[in-house]
Amino acid sequence: MRWAEILIETTVEAQDAVANIMTENGCAGTAMQGEAPVEVRCYLPVDDRLEDRLLDMKEDLAELPKFGLEVGNGELTINYVEEQDWAESWRQYFKTMRVGKRFVIKPTWDKYVPQRGDVLIELDPGMAFGTGSHQTTRLCLQALEKYMRPRGLVVDFGTGSGILAIAAVKLGAALVIAFDSDEIAVKAARENVLRNNTDDRTEVHQAENSRFINKQVDVVTANIVAETIIANAEDLGNLLKLGGILIASGITTGKAFDVEIALKNQGFDMREQLKEDDWVCIVAIKAN
Repeated sequence: MRWAEILIETTVEAQDAVANIMTENGCAGTAMQGEAPVEVRCYLPVDDRLEDRLLDMKEDLAELPKFGLEVGNGELTINYVEEQDWAESWRQYFKTMRVGKRFVIKPTWDKYVPQRGDVLIELDPGMAFGTGSHQTTRLCLQALEKYMRPRGLVVDFGTGSGILAIAAVKLGAALVIAFDSDEIAVKAARENVLRNNTDDRTEVHQAENSRFINKQVDVVTANIVAETIIANAEDLGNLLKLGGILIASGITTGKAFDVEIALKNQGFDMREQLKEDDWVCIVAIKAN
């Protein structure tokens, strides 16, 4: 398969907004490099959706100055690569990192000697979102570390690489039901679950929504985008037991209020917001 490597040069101020535009237009993951300018990079499959996605990205970029963001050059560059070339290129952006108090996220090709107390997650994300390098993933991992209780039931809504599902099992979840609508993400998640020996307590499904799940759970993680959280607020509420915890991210600071209103309308009480740069993770409790 051929992939379009998309590169946008922008400012430090606008880098998160540019990455969010890429995510909202189909990029499963983004990488940032440099400081002045910052290069924000992602990959999209070369298919009949590519032209429309690129046009939408350009339109969204043109809107950023209206929100007071100086985008700098803002030029969108496209290179075409084969899948094996992409796989080698992507490796330079993903290094072993520590997240929260205990998590260590290690790519399969990196070397790391675990320290006492480490919760080690080994990943090859493929084309899927979720290496731990993005603020939203880090925030979700920190929230899981705080709120996950042993033997709990978990749903990972939009699992991407499977990183949050794996983390939940390693923190003691009895069962994680993970799903994603994207075939590539499901494949990557299944491989990563096996790689981390968490397959005995993890199911990974390809599904457009959560309505195939016929049980209520203790924790739901949803590291997606604000619009998807809002559109699925009722389903998120239905998934959780009373007192259950929702950990929701992929939310920019400008959209956090709208997400909170949608969740409150479905019986959630807000517990806290975790923030990093322009990104928010909302922790909410199913109250009624």
